[in-house]
Amino acid sequence: MVPSGANLLEAVRGELNGDGIEYQLLVIDQPTPEGLVPGQHGPNRVLLLLRGDGRGRWQLAARNDKLVPCSTRGGLAGDPFAYAMVEKGTFSVITNGGSRERWSSTYRFRYAPADKACWVDGVRRKVVDIETEATNIRDYSAAELGRVRFEDFDPSSVAEVSLP
Repeated sequence: MVPSGANLLEAVRGELNGDGIEYQLLVIDQPTPEGLVPGQHGPNRVLLLLRGDGRGRWQLAARNDKLVPCSTRGGLAGDPFAYAMVEKGTFSVITNGGSRERWSSTYRFRYAPADKACWVDGVRRKVVDIETEATNIRDYSAAELGRVRFEDFDPSSVAEVSLP
């Protein structure tokens, strides 16, 4: 599932729909295109949601190419990909970065057995000034975000938070 020249950043497994079959979430760092000049950003990471078949094989359930930015988009904090986790019925992807003002975003998706699809379930945006400890947190519910499938979700559609 990981293309030649790409790197697997993370692979997490868990059960999403109560049928005992494992799912796997892969975060893949794509190769940097040739000719990229300093200051340009490479491609976003690829997120693959795979469904196990119970016999050790995996099938692609969904893919998102917008959720995890490339390694140079985290500011002075470095790579913005923090981690991913799978919990019963949901999975989350966490990104963060910044310098004096540190930001983080948690994107949560819920599996809907009737649809055989994962839908955005919530987003948390947070910013903290590491000098003053001033903090702003905004939680967006599924109702606020609308009915958006994992593969269609674009984090740029969710407003950032800032400090006053």
